[in-house]
This record gives sequence, C-alpha cells and structure tokens, in this order.
Amino acid sequence: MPQERAVHRRHPLPQNFRHALRLVGWNALFLVLGLALIGVVGEMYFRLRAPFLKIDASFAWSPTIGRTFTPNTEARWTNRLDFWTESRTNSLGFLDREPIGLERAAASCHIAMIGDSYVEARQVPIADKFHVRLEELAAEELRHLDITTSAFGIMGTGQVNQLAYYDEFAQALRPALLVLVFVDNDFMNNAPILDGLQRGMDPDRLIEVSATRGADGTITLRPPHPPSAESWLATMASISPPWYSRVTDRLSGMSPFAKWLKIKTEAWFPADTDPELIAWVSLLSRRSPRYAALFDGWRPTTRGDIQEPFLYAQDLPPVYEDGLDFTGFALDQFRERADRDGAALVILTSNYMGARGDLGFDRLTALAEARGIPVIDYHDYVLRQGAEPRRDTRWEHDNHWNIAGHRWAAEALLEYLKENQEICTRRKRPATPPPLPSWLTDYESIASGEPVARSDFDVYADENTVSYLKSPCGAADVQAPFFLHVVPEDVEDLPADRRQYGFDNLDFRYGRGAALAFGGMCIAKRPLPDYPIARIRTGQFTADDGEIWQAEFAVGAVEGAPPPYTAVP
Repeated sequence: MPQERAVHRRHPLPQNFRHALRLVGWNALFLVLGLALIGVVGEMYFRLRAPFLKIDASFAWSPTIGRTFTPNTEARWTNRLDFWTESRTNSLGFLDREPIGLERAAASCHIAMIGDSYVEARQVPIADKFHVRLEELAAEELRHLDITTSAFGIMGTGQVNQLAYYDEFAQALRPALLVLVFVDNDFMNNAPILDGLQRGMDPDRLIEVSATRGADGTITLRPPHPPSAESWLATMASISPPWYSRVTDRLSGMSPFAKWLKIKTEAWFPADTDPELIAWVSLLSRRSPRYAALFDGWRPTTRGDIQEPFLYAQDLPPVYEDGLDFTGFALDQFRERADRDGAALVILTSNYMGARGDLGFDRLTALAEARGIPVIDYHDYVLRQGAEPRRDTRWEHDNHWNIAGHRWAAEALLEYLKENQEICTRRKRPATPPPLPSWLTDYESIASGEPVARSDFDVYADENTVSYLKSPCGAADVQAPFFLHVVPEDVEDLPADRRQYGFDNLDFRYGRGAALAFGGMCIAKRPLPDYPIARIRTGQFTADDGEIWQAEFAVGAVEGAPPPYTAVP
C-alpha cells in the first residue's frame, strides 16, 4: 500500500493584500527619497549662504589673567545659521581695536567695558560692538566730553574672573567710568562650585582668576590654575554620554543643516537630566563635608539649568546662597578699585535680566544698591524703544546681542552719560596710587638692567631667559615673527635633528605667555634651554623681505666658541 505523504500547498496572498504591501513599500521608498532630498537641499542651502563653516579661533592662558584669545591672530566665529564674523584680536588678546595709548586715555573721558561673551561679542564685527557705537554717538551728541572706550571680555566669565582684566589692563588707562556688563549667568560664574560644575571643571582648579572661602568664612581671590588633565571633573568621575548624543554632536559639528535640526529638536524636547552632572555632584559631596552641606536640598538636572534658581527660585539652596556671597565679593572688589583709582562705576544688565520684579534682577540690584553702584536697566530701555528685549535684541539661534542689540546698549549708556556728565567733567582724584600691573612691573624690572644688544628692540639675556623690550611700540612692530637661534657650547647638547645645523631654532610669534604690547610698550620673554649657551642670534623676519633686524651676542666668555654661522630654516 503506497505511503501517504502530506502535501503542503502554498496559499497565494490575496491580491488586494499584495497590492497594499507594494503600496506601503513604494510609499516607504518615496519617504526615504523625500527625506534624503530634503537633507540634500537643506545642506546645500546652509552651505551656499555661509561665507565659511569652520570656527577658527585660538586661545592662550596667562598665570595672572587666565584665558584670553591668542594676541594678534585672525578669529572666525559662526553658529552656521545667523552670523559669520572675521575679526583680528588685539595685542592684549581681546576682540577689540588696538588699546588706546595711556596718555590719550588719561586726557579723555575714558570708559572701560568689562564683561563676558556680551562684551567679547564675537557674533558681530568690532565696528558694530556697543562700546565702538557709544564712541560714535558721543562724538555727535557729547563732543565736549571727548569720550573714548575700550572693551575687555572673554566668554564664560563672571565679575570675579574679570577682576584680572581691570588689574592688568583697564586700570592703566585711568578710566573715568568703569562699566560692568552683568548677564544672567554671572551669578553662576562668580560661584566657584557652580561654575566648576557647569564647565565640568574642578572648583579648586579653575583656569581663571577665581575666589575661595576660607575656614573663617572670608572670601579671597585665587590665581588661575594652569590648564591640565586634573582640572577636569571628567578625569575623576565620568559617565559616557549615550551613543545618539555623540552621533548628533558629531553631525552638528560637520553639517550646518544638522546643527539647525539639533537646535530645533533641543527646543522641542529639552533634556531632563545630565548623568555627568549628577556624578560630579556626588563626587564633590564625597570629597568634602562642606560641599555635601552646600548641596543639601539641591538636586541638579542639567548644566544648562544650573543658573536658573538665581533667577526664579524664591528660596535658594545653600550652594546658591553661598554663590550670591561671591557676587557680592566681586562687586566689593570692583567698588574698592574704582574708589581707589577715582573712577565712577556702573552696571549695565543684559536683555535676559528682565524688568523689575524678575528675581535675578532684584537680587542684583539689592547687591548693587548696598554698595552704591547704579544699575542701567537695559531691558527697560529696549521696552521704551517699542521693542521686545528677549526677541528683538538677539539672534534667532543665539542668545547674544545682534547688531540692533549692541546699538541699544550703546544708546542706553549714552542716555546715562547725558544724565551724569559730571563723571567726565568733575572726575574724581585717585584716593591712593594703584599698584603697578604685572606687565609694567616686568618691563621696569627688565629695563633696569643693561641690554646685551640694541636694535629695533632692546635685547636682555640671562642664563634662563631672553627678553625683548621696545617703547614706544605698537601692534605694527610685532606683526613679523621673531627668530631666536641658540648656539650651545657643545653641539652634542642639541636635539639630534638640529646638530647638523649647529644651533637650536626657537623662533616664535608674538603672543600671550611670550609677549605683551600695551600702553605704548612691548615686552616679550622667552625661556632658554638649560644647556650651556655660547651665543645667541635673534631678530625679526618676513618671508618676503627676509630679516628686518638682527642682533647677535655671546652669552658667556667661552674660549673656542663656535664661529659665526648661517641661519637655516
């Protein structure tokens, strides 16, 4: 009997179902192609309208100041959506014109602006910044006051950090008026613990001038900590961000269209927590009982929200009450300096320090009034012009002042000057002579010796350092790079790749850490190698013209020193 075998028959799908699947497949394909086309068109649109896409700005660090831009360099800045600026940093490392001469500043009614990114203002050309606009307006409407201005601002700083800008630079200009531009996040930046958490830095190793509270409760200034791996909290407690966050960050850094999508998405779906921030708070709490006590009752969410309690919370957690003390300390320090140096002092608020009734504004005005510091309400001024301060003064995709915002800031200051012309006409006399800034102390200390060579620059040398001094001196004198060729007593002391030439090539450009041009003086200091040196040849050069000037001198009276040599690139 034949064996029966099961037969499985394929049942064809109903025709209408197959049609539906094909329709879904085609729709999915059209959707993917449509999204790809939108992406291509969006990318082309943002790229074609952009003069450039790459941010190009270099920073330097000074042991007396902290961060500045590298002096005398080109800086490009863009958010790839609203603005594309190309500016040149001045010889002090700020995005401003070259500093005014000391004699001209003293003879005029000089106004020094000090602040953070609103004064740095990398979002607009230097000619459109509010302090330059103020000069232009005053030349038309207050010509008899002879107003001149300068600006000292670096992003991410508060008044505590900015004290160094006054001590090192603005003080020497003998300003009749000192303007502190106060932004809503300055409360946070003044408080070392909150500032450190927001930046992801150890509060005890901040790279700016900061402040610290001693065991007796007093607050004192602390110099900048040299940038290093130990400055970052991520080296002590780090949680890797999720993969999608790393991908979107990378894409938005490469694509302006992706950057636009990221900004819009973050506005629609803001993050509720920041795991790294939570880990860092936990780390600091374990490190110190004082930190643990200050964090009591505070549960952080994201770094972007750290400043919020200062602005909106009626009852502040201990770490925020502590933070207010640091802002009060900074205002005390500026008040003391202004009184000592015979300057008037005023605060200009930003568009985000809202109108009266805003808790952040109220807290600031209470601190300022207790110290006799007037406050110019920028928010109120813009309202009086019929504009909306939190919309019309800023860029669409960036909170900083746009060109109109800078113009209104200049007009608000002009209005204040018209009402207080005695600032210029009856200038206060300094109570006591201010201390010399470190750059002038260095200059006078070096100049008291005898130069080893005189040329365009006077050159001084000892066994550790070669120094260059020139006065009068300006930015044009330091445009060309310097060559510094060091001939050792023993050629074997040179690095292996330099022995064939017989000298060390230590050429450099004029920049922070190496040099400073201010007040009509230029100073550059370069460390020398620690091997015995026979002779040094130095000067300045350009690729087109060759040597501009040169000086050659023996460092020690060494018998049988090497003969003169020919410079090799």
